[in-house]
Amino acid sequence: MGKQYEKVHRHASRTRRKLSFGEEYLDTERVRGIQYGTLMLRKESHLYLGHGVAVAVGMLLVFWVISANWGLLTSWTGIFGKEEERIISYTGITSVTQLPPPPLIEKPKPAQPKPKVQPKVEKPPNVGKIKKVKKEEAPPEQTLATQQEIRKAIHQPQGVEGGIGDGPVFVPCEIMPSFLRKKEPRYPEMARHAGIEGKVFVSVLISEKGEPIKAQIMKRVPSDQTIFDKAAIECVMKSTYSPGIQNGSPIKVWLAVPIRFTLR
Repeated sequence: MGKQYEKVHRHASRTRRKLSFGEEYLDTERVRGIQYGTLMLRKESHLYLGHGVAVAVGMLLVFWVISANWGLLTSWTGIFGKEEERIISYTGITSVTQLPPPPLIEKPKPAQPKPKVQPKVEKPPNVGKIKKVKKEEAPPEQTLATQQEIRKAIHQPQGVEGGIGDGPVFVPCEIMPSFLRKKEPRYPEMARHAGIEGKVFVSVLISEKGEPIKAQIMKRVPSDQTIFDKAAIECVMKSTYSPGIQNGSPIKVWLAVPIRFTLR
C-alpha cells in the first residue's frame, strides 16, 4: 500500500511540472479512486453543499418571518415589549337593601264648593208710628236707671226670686231688651267634677243695634263662688238681643240677666 502511494505521488509530481507552473496543482484524476482524507470529503461534497444551502435558506426564511411579525410576537410573549402603565382599579362593594315600594299617594279630591249661605236679613224692630206732639205736650225728660239702681233692684228679694234663670231681670225702661238667640252657658268641668252648683247675676250693656257691648258680674250665689264668672260672661256676650226702646227710639241700656248653673 505504501509503495502504491509513493508511485502515485511521483507520477503526480511529474505531471505537475508538465501542466502547471505552480506547486499548488494536484492531479486528482489519478488519485480519485483512493479512499482516504480529502478525497472522501470531495466525494460527498455535493451532499454537504445541498445541506448547507437548505439550512441557509431555512434560517433566512425564519429570520424574515420573525422580523416581519416582531410586533405580534412581542405582544403575545411579552418579551421586549414596552411597559404599559398599570392601571389599578378599585371596586367598592355597597350592600343594597331592597326596600318595599313606596305607598301610593292619592291625589286629593277637589273640594266641593260650599253652597252660598244667604245672610239672614233681620227685620228692623217695630218701633210703631211716631206721633208728632207739640212742644208744650212733650213729656218731661226721663232718666234711665244707673248701675247703682240696677244693683238695688237685684238685691231686692222680689226681683231675685222673680227671676227663674232663663229670662232677664226687670229694669225700668219703656221696652226692655229681650233675647233673640240665647247662648247656652258652658258648665265648667272643674265645677262639674266637684258637684258645685250656683247662680250668677250678670249686667250686660245692650247697644242701639241690640249688640252686647260689655258685661259685669253683679252678684253670686253663693257669694264666694267665682268659678262660674267666666262662663256667665261668655254666655251673655255671645247672645243676641233686641234693643231697648224709649220714646219710640232704640237706646243703649243695661240689662240684668240671672244665669243658673245646675247639675242634671
